[in-house]
Amino acid sequence: MYSLKNKVVLITGASSGIGLAIAKEFMSSGAKLLLLDRDTKPLSDLREKNPRRICTVVTQVQERDQCFAAVQLALEQFDGIDVLINSAGVNTRMLPEEYEQSTWDQIIDINLGGTFNMCQAVFHTMKDRGGGKIINIGSILSLVSNAYAAPYSASKGGVLQLTKSLACAWAKDSINVNAILPGWIDTPLSRQAREDIPGHAERVIETTPLGRWGVPEDVVGAALFLATKASDFVTGTSILVDGGVTAQC
Repeated sequence: MYSLKNKVVLITGASSGIGLAIAKEFMSSGAKLLLLDRDTKPLSDLREKNPRRICTVVTQVQERDQCFAAVQLALEQFDGIDVLINSAGVNTRMLPEEYEQSTWDQIIDINLGGTFNMCQAVFHTMKDRGGGKIINIGSILSLVSNAYAAPYSASKGGVLQLTKSLACAWAKDSINVNAILPGWIDTPLSRQAREDIPGHAERVIETTPLGRWGVPEDVVGAALFLATKASDFVTGTSILVDGGVTAQC
Protein backbone atom coordinates (compact mmCIF):
# COMPACT_ATOMS: atom_id res chain seq x y z
CA MET A 1 0.00 0.00 0.00
CA TYR A 2 2.92 2.36 0.68
CA SER A 3 5.09 1.20 -2.21
CA LEU A 4 6.77 3.65 -4.57
CA LYS A 5 8.73 1.08 -6.50
CA ASN A 6 9.26 2.24 -10.10
CA LYS A 7 6.92 5.20 -9.61
CA VAL A 8 8.07 8.37 -11.36
CA VAL A 9 8.16 11.31 -8.96
CA LEU A 10 8.84 14.93 -9.92
CA ILE A 11 9.95 17.16 -7.05
CA THR A 12 10.50 20.91 -7.24
CA GLY A 13 12.72 22.70 -4.74
CA ALA A 14 14.60 19.43 -4.45
CA SER A 15 18.08 20.74 -3.64
CA SER A 16 17.50 21.51 0.04
CA GLY A 17 15.16 21.35 2.99
CA ILE A 18 11.89 19.45 2.71
CA GLY A 19 12.27 18.73 -1.01
CA LEU A 20 15.67 17.09 -0.51
CA ALA A 21 14.50 15.02 2.47
CA ILE A 22 11.57 13.69 0.44
CA ALA A 23 13.81 12.96 -2.54
CA LYS A 24 16.21 10.88 -0.45
CA GLU A 25 13.46 8.84 1.19
CA PHE A 26 11.56 8.29 -2.04
CA MET A 27 14.75 7.14 -3.74
CA SER A 28 15.27 4.62 -0.93
CA SER A 29 11.67 3.48 -1.50
CA GLY A 30 12.37 2.59 -5.13
CA ALA A 31 11.04 5.63 -6.98
CA LYS A 32 12.48 7.17 -10.12
CA LEU A 33 13.09 10.86 -9.59
CA LEU A 34 13.07 13.99 -11.70
CA LEU A 35 14.48 16.67 -9.38
CA LEU A 36 14.01 20.34 -10.19
CA ASP A 37 15.60 23.41 -8.63
CA ARG A 38 17.10 26.70 -9.70
CA ASP A 39 20.47 25.28 -8.57
CA THR A 40 20.93 21.51 -8.90
CA LYS A 41 24.61 21.35 -7.88
CA PRO A 42 23.71 20.12 -4.34
CA LEU A 43 22.08 17.10 -6.02
CA SER A 44 25.22 16.00 -7.86
CA ASP A 45 26.23 13.25 -5.42
CA LEU A 46 22.72 11.84 -5.27
CA ARG A 47 22.48 11.77 -9.06
CA GLU A 48 25.93 10.22 -9.56
CA LYS A 49 25.11 7.39 -7.17
CA ASN A 50 21.83 6.62 -8.96
CA PRO A 51 22.24 7.77 -12.58
CA ARG A 52 19.52 5.49 -13.97
CA ARG A 53 16.88 6.55 -11.45
CA ILE A 54 17.58 10.24 -10.97
CA CYS A 55 17.50 13.10 -13.45
CA THR A 56 18.07 16.73 -12.39
CA VAL A 57 16.93 19.82 -14.27
CA VAL A 58 17.65 23.48 -13.58
CA THR A 59 14.18 25.01 -13.52
CA GLN A 60 12.61 28.30 -12.47
CA VAL A 61 9.07 27.26 -11.61
CA GLN A 62 7.71 30.77 -12.14
CA GLU A 63 8.59 30.33 -15.82
CA ARG A 64 5.74 28.33 -17.35
CA ASP A 65 7.73 27.19 -20.39
CA GLN A 66 10.47 25.73 -18.18
CA CYS A 67 7.90 23.72 -16.21
CA PHE A 68 6.44 22.20 -19.37
CA ALA A 69 9.95 21.48 -20.68
CA ALA A 70 10.80 19.60 -17.47
CA VAL A 71 7.68 17.46 -17.84
CA GLN A 72 8.60 16.72 -21.44
CA LEU A 73 12.01 15.53 -20.24
CA ALA A 74 10.29 13.24 -17.76
CA LEU A 75 8.27 11.75 -20.60
CA GLU A 76 11.46 11.12 -22.56
CA GLN A 77 13.44 9.70 -19.63
CA PHE A 78 10.78 7.82 -17.67
CA ASP A 79 7.66 7.61 -19.90
CA GLY A 80 5.47 9.66 -17.59
CA ILE A 81 4.88 11.11 -14.13
CA ASP A 82 3.01 9.41 -11.29
CA VAL A 83 3.60 11.92 -8.49
CA LEU A 84 4.28 15.66 -8.41
CA ILE A 85 5.55 17.32 -5.24
CA ASN A 86 5.63 21.12 -5.32
CA SER A 87 8.21 22.11 -2.72
CA ALA A 88 9.84 25.16 -4.32
CA GLY A 89 9.37 28.32 -2.28
CA VAL A 90 10.91 31.63 -1.23
CA ASN A 91 10.30 34.21 1.47
CA THR A 92 11.54 37.65 2.47
CA ARG A 93 10.45 38.85 5.90
CA MET A 94 9.61 42.47 6.67
CA LEU A 95 6.68 44.60 7.69
CA PRO A 96 4.06 44.91 4.94
CA GLU A 97 4.64 48.61 4.33
CA GLU A 98 8.29 47.92 3.51
CA TYR A 99 7.84 45.52 0.57
CA GLU A 100 8.86 46.61 -2.91
CA GLN A 101 6.63 45.51 -5.77
CA SER A 102 9.38 43.26 -7.13
CA THR A 103 9.73 41.37 -3.83
CA TRP A 104 5.97 40.84 -3.55
CA ASP A 105 5.81 39.65 -7.16
CA GLN A 106 8.71 37.21 -6.72
CA ILE A 107 7.15 35.52 -3.67
CA ILE A 108 3.72 35.22 -5.26
CA ASP A 109 5.09 34.16 -8.65
CA ILE A 110 7.27 31.36 -7.26
CA ASN A 111 5.18 30.06 -4.36
CA LEU A 112 1.73 30.27 -5.94
CA GLY A 113 2.34 30.78 -9.65
CA GLY A 114 5.06 28.14 -9.77
CA THR A 115 2.82 25.61 -8.03
CA PHE A 116 0.06 26.20 -10.56
CA ASN A 117 2.51 26.05 -13.48
CA MET A 118 3.77 22.62 -12.43
CA CYS A 119 0.29 21.27 -11.73
CA GLN A 120 -0.88 22.39 -15.14
CA ALA A 121 2.24 20.97 -16.79
CA VAL A 122 1.70 17.45 -15.40
CA PHE A 123 -2.06 17.30 -15.93
CA HIS A 124 -2.20 15.71 -19.38
CA THR A 125 0.47 13.10 -18.73
CA MET A 126 -1.22 12.08 -15.47
CA LYS A 127 -4.60 11.94 -17.17
CA ASP A 128 -3.19 9.79 -19.99
CA ARG A 129 -1.60 7.51 -17.39
CA GLY A 130 -4.94 6.94 -15.70
CA GLY A 131 -4.31 9.16 -12.70
CA GLY A 132 -1.66 10.47 -10.35
CA LYS A 133 -0.89 12.22 -7.08
CA ILE A 134 -0.09 15.91 -6.61
CA ILE A 135 1.26 17.11 -3.27
CA ASN A 136 1.60 20.83 -2.67
CA ILE A 137 3.80 21.97 0.18
CA GLY A 138 1.97 24.80 1.89
CA SER A 139 2.62 26.13 5.38
CA ILE A 140 0.88 26.73 8.69
CA LEU A 141 0.92 30.32 7.41
CA SER A 142 -1.80 29.11 5.05
CA LEU A 143 -3.99 29.25 8.17
CA VAL A 144 -2.37 31.73 10.57
CA SER A 145 0.15 34.50 10.05
CA ASN A 146 2.39 37.13 11.62
CA ALA A 147 3.42 40.71 10.99
CA TYR A 148 6.44 39.80 8.87
CA ALA A 149 4.93 37.41 6.31
CA ALA A 150 2.18 39.16 4.31
CA PRO A 151 3.12 37.97 0.77
CA TYR A 152 4.30 34.55 1.95
CA SER A 153 1.08 33.95 3.88
CA ALA A 154 -0.96 35.17 0.91
CA SER A 155 0.91 32.84 -1.42
CA LYS A 156 0.55 29.81 0.85
CA GLY A 157 -3.11 30.58 1.51
CA GLY A 158 -3.49 30.60 -2.26
CA VAL A 159 -1.74 27.23 -2.50
CA LEU A 160 -4.26 25.74 -0.06
CA GLN A 161 -7.25 27.02 -2.04
CA LEU A 162 -5.62 26.02 -5.34
CA THR A 163 -5.22 22.50 -3.94
CA LYS A 164 -8.94 22.27 -3.22
CA SER A 165 -9.93 23.66 -6.60
CA LEU A 166 -7.67 21.31 -8.56
CA ALA A 167 -8.87 18.35 -6.49
CA CYS A 168 -12.45 19.12 -7.51
CA ALA A 169 -11.58 19.70 -11.15
CA TRP A 170 -9.38 16.65 -11.64
CA ALA A 171 -11.07 14.02 -9.48
CA LYS A 172 -12.81 12.69 -12.61
CA ASP A 173 -9.34 12.02 -14.04
CA SER A 174 -8.25 10.07 -10.92
CA ILE A 175 -5.75 12.76 -9.98
CA ASN A 176 -5.58 13.28 -6.22
CA VAL A 177 -4.46 16.75 -5.13
CA ASN A 178 -3.55 17.38 -1.50
CA ALA A 179 -1.38 19.69 0.58
CA ILE A 180 1.03 19.36 3.47
CA LEU A 181 1.20 22.31 5.85
CA PRO A 182 4.51 22.21 7.73
CA GLY A 183 5.05 24.23 10.87
CA TRP A 184 8.42 25.56 11.91
CA ILE A 185 10.82 23.23 10.13
CA ASP A 186 14.60 23.73 10.39
CA THR A 187 15.49 24.52 6.77
CA PRO A 188 17.69 27.16 5.10
CA LEU A 189 14.53 29.19 4.43
CA SER A 190 13.36 29.20 8.05
CA ARG A 191 16.83 29.73 9.52
CA GLN A 192 16.86 33.19 8.01
CA ALA A 193 13.84 34.04 10.16
CA ARG A 194 15.97 33.63 13.27
CA GLU A 195 18.07 36.52 12.03
CA ASP A 196 15.20 38.61 10.71
CA ILE A 197 12.95 38.35 13.79
CA PRO A 198 14.56 38.79 17.26
CA GLY A 199 13.65 36.00 19.70
CA HIS A 200 11.94 33.96 16.99
CA ALA A 201 13.89 30.74 17.56
CA GLU A 202 13.04 30.70 21.25
CA ARG A 203 9.37 31.53 20.68
CA VAL A 204 9.03 28.63 18.26
CA ILE A 205 10.12 26.16 20.93
CA GLU A 206 7.93 27.82 23.59
CA THR A 207 4.80 27.75 21.41
CA THR A 208 5.25 24.26 19.93
CA PRO A 209 3.60 21.62 22.17
CA LEU A 210 6.18 19.01 21.15
CA GLY A 211 8.84 21.44 22.36
CA ARG A 212 11.20 21.55 19.40
CA TRP A 213 11.73 22.72 15.86
CA GLY A 214 10.74 20.20 13.22
CA VAL A 215 13.26 18.76 10.79
CA PRO A 216 12.66 18.08 7.08
CA GLU A 217 12.43 14.35 7.74
CA ASP A 218 9.33 15.00 9.89
CA VAL A 219 7.43 15.88 6.71
CA VAL A 220 8.43 12.77 4.75
CA GLY A 221 5.86 10.42 6.29
CA ALA A 222 2.94 12.61 5.24
CA ALA A 223 4.39 12.86 1.74
CA LEU A 224 4.78 9.09 1.52
CA PHE A 225 1.16 8.59 2.56
CA LEU A 226 -0.16 11.09 0.01
CA ALA A 227 2.03 9.72 -2.80
CA THR A 228 0.93 6.08 -2.52
CA LYS A 229 -2.18 3.91 -2.76
CA ALA A 230 -2.72 4.43 0.97
CA SER A 231 -4.33 7.80 0.13
CA ASP A 232 -6.40 6.80 -2.91
CA PHE A 233 -9.63 8.13 -1.31
CA VAL A 234 -8.01 11.32 0.00
CA THR A 235 -8.17 14.46 -2.12
CA GLY A 236 -8.64 18.19 -1.61
CA THR A 237 -7.39 18.11 1.95
CA SER A 238 -4.33 19.17 3.91
CA ILE A 239 -2.18 17.52 6.57
CA LEU A 240 -0.64 19.66 9.29
CA VAL A 241 2.89 18.70 10.31
CA ASP A 242 3.51 21.38 12.91
CA GLY A 243 4.21 19.77 16.28
CA GLY A 244 0.82 20.97 17.55
CA VAL A 245 1.35 24.71 16.99
CA THR A 246 -2.00 25.41 15.35
CA ALA A 247 -3.87 23.17 17.81
CA GLN A 248 -2.53 25.22 20.69
CA CYS A 249 -3.21 28.54 18.98
